[in-house]
Amino acid sequence: MPGPLDNAGRRLDRPQLTDYLDADGSIVLPEGVNLVTMLDRHIDEISDAVAYRFLDYSRDSDGEMIQLTWAALGSRLRAIGARLQQVTSRGDRVAILAPQGIDYIVGFFAAIKAGDIAVPLFAPEFPGHAERLDAVLGDAKPSVVLTTAGAAATVQEFVRSLPRARRPRVIAIDEVPDSVGATFEPVHLDTDEIAYLQYTSGSTRAPVGVEITHRAIGTNVLQM
Repeated sequence: MPGPLDNAGRRLDRPQLTDYLDADGSIVLPEGVNLVTMLDRHIDEISDAVAYRFLDYSRDSDGEMIQLTWAALGSRLRAIGARLQQVTSRGDRVAILAPQGIDYIVGFFAAIKAGDIAVPLFAPEFPGHAERLDAVLGDAKPSVVLTTAGAAATVQEFVRSLPRARRPRVIAIDEVPDSVGATFEPVHLDTDEIAYLQYTSGSTRAPVGVEITHRAIGTNVLQM
């Protein structure tokens, strides 16, 4: 049952912004809080609410609305996370080379939930970006690339162009059934662990990966 509400209609048992501020008003994220705990709280408490909407113009000029509830997101994260746990070790880098869409979001969060480090990138079909993508993959050295069935052929072709020792495994996010999630093993993530690598544009020099921690993400959310 939902907890009591305050005068503004907010649940009194839900964390409030003031819970994360010290006496000077500075943001202090409690130990143990991370991106996955934030996601899981929403999945548990507002499971039927829409988590993400995406307008897909690839098949309809007016845009096809694709929605994902928090409950469905949770199922997809467990499935992809479990598949990653079968083929990665804790802290491996997982690159997301997928078109924009719901599957991209699922792949990004699933990599983190599985205990890996996500590397959000772009599908190699974008013209003029092959050199930058090659540089990033050479630096990050991902063990797995997540993509979609529709982009898999292009991604596989790009991966085969890499030196054999650098070729990651390719997994299509939308081809992993929800049933795989039954084998998912929860992972403890420290607040100061790296959640993902954010690479610079590489327009004037080789792309550089910036380590983004769970604390940085939580602090940024609270600042917003």
